Amino acid sequence: MLKEELRKRALSIVEIPANFQPIIEEYAEGKNGEGKAMFSWANEKRDKGVIINLDLSGNLTSLTIDMGDGGNSNTVPSGVEERKERAEQFLLSHYPDALNDLTFSEMRKLDHAYRFNYERVVMDLPLKPSGCIIDVDQMGNVVKFSYKIESQIPKIPTTLISKEKLIEHVKNRLNFKEAITRLYTINHNVADDGLRLVYELEPSFMKYKADVLTPTLSIIHDEDVPETYVLLPTPLNTAIQKDLSIKEVIGISDEFEVIREVDMGEEIGIVWRDRNWKMEEQDLSFEGFLKRHTEDTVKAFILKETGKVRSFVWFNERSGDLRLTREECFQHATQFLEGVIPSYHKYLQLVVRENGEEVNDTRKKETFSFRIHNGNGIPVQLEKVVVTVNCETGQIDNYSGPSFDIEQLSQIPAEPAISKEEARDIFFNHLDFELAWNKNYGCATESHILVYQACDRYSRTSIQYIDAMTGAVISAKEK
Repeated sequence: MLKEELRKRALSIVEIPANFQPIIEEYAEGKNGEGKAMFSWANEKRDKGVIINLDLSGNLTSLTIDMGDGGNSNTVPSGVEERKERAEQFLLSHYPDALNDLTFSEMRKLDHAYRFNYERVVMDLPLKPSGCIIDVDQMGNVVKFSYKIESQIPKIPTTLISKEKLIEHVKNRLNFKEAITRLYTINHNVADDGLRLVYELEPSFMKYKADVLTPTLSIIHDEDVPETYVLLPTPLNTAIQKDLSIKEVIGISDEFEVIREVDMGEEIGIVWRDRNWKMEEQDLSFEGFLKRHTEDTVKAFILKETGKVRSFVWFNERSGDLRLTREECFQHATQFLEGVIPSYHKYLQLVVRENGEEVNDTRKKETFSFRIHNGNGIPVQLEKVVVTVNCETGQIDNYSGPSFDIEQLSQIPAEPAISKEEARDIFFNHLDFELAWNKNYGCATESHILVYQACDRYSRTSIQYIDAMTGAVISAKEK
């Protein structure tokens, strides 16, 4: 279909309110003739909207609706089964033969809707990401839909490796290292969110090809570039600095105004732009959408818990007459850290790649990465501090800090209560393997491969950590 035909097709699926304006009209075609079209409408405040994705034949692939008023359903469904019927009616109206390929797998109650999942099943195992998700709101309206079906059915293996071989393989290569991690009740089987001293599994990736009779990982990861960590000296300026405002930390001047502010749960997102900025032309492409939302902006995330800046980035390019060296930029970076993390030298270590930093006199920016640790060398997993200094101005163009108040690290035990050997025994008492289909990204002829993936024998979800104080197995929460 041509773009205008696809647009008419999209408008036939959802009645767009009169106060909604078009935001995106994107048409993309690949070399093999496949592609997609995306159409989006929103109200003036951009807090309500509709997004429709079609393939180039006009088939609906995804839909998101937020009308904010419960929609316009004439009859409210009496229960879950009636909502499921509406979900299936919507699915079959777009894909009449869908239920020949898909099997209903579960219903989940969300805050705003009931979610119905349908999966393609081979060997009684879901063939992800093939499947369909349909959300039906309290009024019985379909407010979310996604549909993706793999055209190729994978071959079913005739022989499988034994679990005993896999467990023996893991025993010969598994290691444990102390780490601090931030756990969330939404992701882990824990009672409370927060930092915790744990034993991290190395390697954490334990998926094996099920039809190969010697233990073979399904994905071989590239070796990480070796890093060393340099301790930071105590700042010469030990005077307590005044509390800086958010705008002072970021460097926002009076010429800038807030154009968006979004509540994102634990954080507030704020976007500034020069109050005199104007879009040169109305471009409804996705690139134009990004330009309207990003060009010449400054974006920041503020932690609600502390009111402090967690990160910011300048998309507004700043230039000057300075030609700072990397060493001089490092001084600017540490001076900045003194203002946002006064005790940074206790908890940060400079990351240095083994092959050194590239020397380039024409570079306009210098970036410094810091590992976070507890003051005794135990790293905080998945957390890093990054500071980018503009060589021409000496200003900070990008900052990404910890997602928690770094002073909390002083409250975490510095020594584990159980040994690595005890953690190892606990792990293997819980270890099991289960079959699953994995997307085979490395092969053009086979869409999926059958794997054995490690799991907790009781929860049947992946084992993430062993609590270093209690010995509790911390596994992923079932989605």
